[in-house]
Amino acid sequence: MKKLIVTLLLCNFVTLVLWSQVPYGYAPASIGADDLSALGGNKNQFVQGLVKFSPAQDPVLQRLKGRQVKGVRCYVRADYKQARQKRSGILASEGSPDNLIRQTYADLTEGWNDVLFDEPYVIGDEDFYLGLQAYETIGTPYPLVAYAKATVGQSCYVNQAKKSWEEYADRGTLLVLALLDDDASEAFDHAVFVQNTTHPQTVAPDQDFTGGLYIHNFTPYPVDNIDIAMQGEGAAEPTYKHIDLPQAVEPYGSTVVTAQLRAGTTESTTATWTCWATNVNKAVAQEARKGVTTLYVTKDNFQRVPIIEEFTSQRCINCPQMAYYLDKALEQYDGPYVYLSHHSGFREDVFTTDPDREVLFVFGGYENEYNPAIMYNRAVLEGEDVIIQGIRDMSPTPYLEALTEAAQMPAMAEVNIGDEGSQVTVSGRIARDLVGQPLRLSCYLVEDGISTDLYPQTGMDDADAPADLKEVFRHNGVILHYYNADALGDVISTDAEGHYSVSFPQVEKKGFGGTARRLVALVYKVNKSDLRDNQVLNAAELMLTSGIQQVEGSLKNASTAIYDLQGRKLANSTEFQGSSFKLPSLLPKGVYIQGGKKVVVR
Repeated sequence: MKKLIVTLLLCNFVTLVLWSQVPYGYAPASIGADDLSALGGNKNQFVQGLVKFSPAQDPVLQRLKGRQVKGVRCYVRADYKQARQKRSGILASEGSPDNLIRQTYADLTEGWNDVLFDEPYVIGDEDFYLGLQAYETIGTPYPLVAYAKATVGQSCYVNQAKKSWEEYADRGTLLVLALLDDDASEAFDHAVFVQNTTHPQTVAPDQDFTGGLYIHNFTPYPVDNIDIAMQGEGAAEPTYKHIDLPQAVEPYGSTVVTAQLRAGTTESTTATWTCWATNVNKAVAQEARKGVTTLYVTKDNFQRVPIIEEFTSQRCINCPQMAYYLDKALEQYDGPYVYLSHHSGFREDVFTTDPDREVLFVFGGYENEYNPAIMYNRAVLEGEDVIIQGIRDMSPTPYLEALTEAAQMPAMAEVNIGDEGSQVTVSGRIARDLVGQPLRLSCYLVEDGISTDLYPQTGMDDADAPADLKEVFRHNGVILHYYNADALGDVISTDAEGHYSVSFPQVEKKGFGGTARRLVALVYKVNKSDLRDNQVLNAAELMLTSGIQQVEGSLKNASTAIYDLQGRKLANSTEFQGSSFKLPSLLPKGVYIQGGKKVVVR
């Protein structure tokens, strides 16, 4: 699948050159390379990007009424010297992105570019848009550059192939600034923009929470402390806070700091949260645009158990290497998680089940299906455009980063699994603000540790494969049986408080000779017409085994402790080893906790 975003591997820092005009906008002037993302389509096509400047929302622009916008300062990730063909240059629109009123062709070079309009634009009462265009090629893809850590509202409009403008609401802030005359700076020489940046997150109503603040310095001098006012939805009055910055923010620069913030009283998945600066360097701040974001405010603070779902196949050449580095990431990850494999997409095989086929809608169309691919909580991760992610670089790092982000997503449901021998019960509670919505539940019997001797895997002999790939690779997360009536999942019925409980008859199922089995359950949204409205609310798993030897085989490492349901430590797995012990007698039948997961011993 062609990606709309890639992380740039740029030089250590991007720094502005000296200017003859004053820049104004919401993008940083200097950014670390890891904080940048590039936008495009990896096609031969025009790519245009605009940032909205709204006098109705921004008091600075009201003070600038009648002033001239001389041009645009913009950043591109490669050389686009296409002015002669009228392909590269800067743009201005008024009223809406598609109402183009200025277009100046210019050669754009890698990094920052200052380009002046043939005729300046005079700021009035109308919204106006500033940006750039380039003709993207496969050889120099992803021309637009955004600051990934903070998405300022209406700061990223993209038009690919000159078809239609789309606001990228979670892709970051385009590196586009307005160029004004030097004397215009009096309108913002004591102003700072402040906005919460670590969202969405679950926070309790009318309580402090730890969050990130994006601080953008409009001024031509360093800022080392600010006072902010913050008001969450439902709060009668703002809460005020003084913040001493660990390092001064350079002129026209930006930073992200961690601070204790205050939530509002309204419980909602999209409760508004507004912030603004009241003092800058201990002097009264000029009024500037307020930072407005949304938070998930709820008393239902469920623990998130992220779910990783991989699309794979026995006939997929690259799948074993992706699984190898994903396994390495899971070994490093310190927390509960659930893993499933779907043997569908580009190829089906002996492991393919109906649930594997049904979940293919997340690709957004059959022509996009491929292996290997992976998704986390069936959600669109920060800085991405699709649920599905392809193979990353040959390292555990990108998988660990994605899993960590998935673990920080708010859990909107509680999921518990019980195995009473004759039946399996999945129960829990849905967040109250989601009660009544058409949510689905799936429950699977899953097998791990299936040998490639019996079920071969293509790609094991690849020249670039890790040396120990054959030794460690197994087919894991294979769905043996789905308990629900609908392969896509059964619609959940709850009471008024969101409680649910569903029981299924237990089954005897012949497997593939694996070494371990699990029960897996997940609660999720399904919206095939809007892929961004699909997400696993939460997941859970229950290990199944018939003896202590199999419990040992499922431990993450030899020193992992085993606890009873009251939290009392029974022993470490190393204490169960040795011929002097009768292993089954040490761990009677029952349910135990190991590595944050339930283990059943029969």
